[in-house]
Amino acid sequence: MQGIATLKHVAERAGVGVATVTRVLNNNGYVAEATRARVLAAVEETGYRVNSLARNLKRQRSDVIGHLVRSTIPNPFFVKVARGVEDEARARGFTVMTVNVRGDREEERLGVETFLGWRVAGLIFSTPVSSRNVAFAVARGTPVVQVERPRSALGHRITVRNRPAAAEAMEHLLALGHRRIAYVGGAPGTQRNETAGYVETERFGAYQAAMEPVGPLDMGLVRFGLVYGPDQTTAQGLGYQAACEWLDAPDPPTAVMCSSDILAAGVLQAAHERSLRVPADLSVIGFDDTLAEYLSPLLTSIRMPARRLGRAAVGLIVDQIASGSGEGRHLELSAEFILRRSTAPTPR
Repeated sequence: MQGIATLKHVAERAGVGVATVTRVLNNNGYVAEATRARVLAAVEETGYRVNSLARNLKRQRSDVIGHLVRSTIPNPFFVKVARGVEDEARARGFTVMTVNVRGDREEERLGVETFLGWRVAGLIFSTPVSSRNVAFAVARGTPVVQVERPRSALGHRITVRNRPAAAEAMEHLLALGHRRIAYVGGAPGTQRNETAGYVETERFGAYQAAMEPVGPLDMGLVRFGLVYGPDQTTAQGLGYQAACEWLDAPDPPTAVMCSSDILAAGVLQAAHERSLRVPADLSVIGFDDTLAEYLSPLLTSIRMPARRLGRAAVGLIVDQIASGSGEGRHLELSAEFILRRSTAPTPR
């Protein structure tokens, strides 16, 4: 066939009208199975390809969902969220395009503008940097979902109840007899780490509340840092450095509560270098359950519903498209405490 195949070419090859071809390609309206089969065969024979740009211009939206992420590669948690987004989008007939904005406001704004220019069906922000960028997208009528760390009340939000599971982890350590329990994680609600404020406040808040009956909080056993930096060693290095200081001190902790599995990996490394046995000499708990099954010993951790977060985000976008309503919804999911082999009664 010479040139680029058109709908007319497909219709002539299948022996049907152009309208019938359109119904088959859009899966819209009744078409007899035998006719559908002839049309699909004609599409294959002619090499016809849907002109997505023209279709998007006509419908004022595409079948693409834009996903803005921060540092997908360094943290396995965000990889799992992205997988959930892709799985659900594919199941619902959408394609996902992902942009890593690396924690930069201007990169995020450029990503939003690019996606809006492509008339995406919706936007998903994983750990957004700027509430202004969220507002910018919402103001243009695009369905927007903020995942796990909302920076704005606009659009849809999906969060995880971190505190109950973190409290359960702390109760577990206290029941084992631990009283000198250290904590390492992102700073809760500080200006420097504002995007992590919600999650880190929940996690550190559970630690702080659990330690109140024990006595005045020893801030020497608390280390804050940037745990979602552009380099994977940032988080693991923070856990390692904090553990080195604590374990070399005259009165080291008997347990460490970490706000991510990557941080816990750093703590395990420091303990190993000092020939300390985990959990006989030191109990360690992680958070997010991304590396727990790959560490030695198997890490006690708190499982975050990462893939469910991604799937739910796509569901909210599709629901808004179907209903035409721009009213934002807030979904809350639960985390789960997973007991493995990295915790034991406090050493004598």
